[in-house]
Amino acid sequence: MLGDSVTWRHGITAVLLDPPYTQAEHSVAYSAQGGDVAADVRAWAIENGGNPMLRIALCGYSGEHEMPDGWVRESWKAKGGFGSQGEGRGRENAAREAIWFSPACVGVVQGTLDLGAR
Repeated sequence: MLGDSVTWRHGITAVLLDPPYTQAEHSVAYSAQGGDVAADVRAWAIENGGNPMLRIALCGYSGEHEMPDGWVRESWKAKGGFGSQGEGRGRENAAREAIWFSPACVGVVQGTLDLGAR
């Protein structure tokens, strides 16, 4: 689904990656063939992040993904959802939401996006 024949070979392509949280962040183990899905998604993003034909956005929690230089992280606070109804981990995690943008994303400067206003 993310091969070159269906992405950048047709021109500039935006890719939004929103994997399950890492095994360290979630009580449910999401895995594919014994691996961590979030780690696999992060690896793909890093491997392809230098492609000027791809605009990659990777979602997760602040501190969950270590991304290379050139990637821009925007943090935001989630509004609503089941996690905000209690006083536990879900409420805390709402303030940890983040999106990392690849170097080819045009016009992304850390601190300039208003992600919480939507």
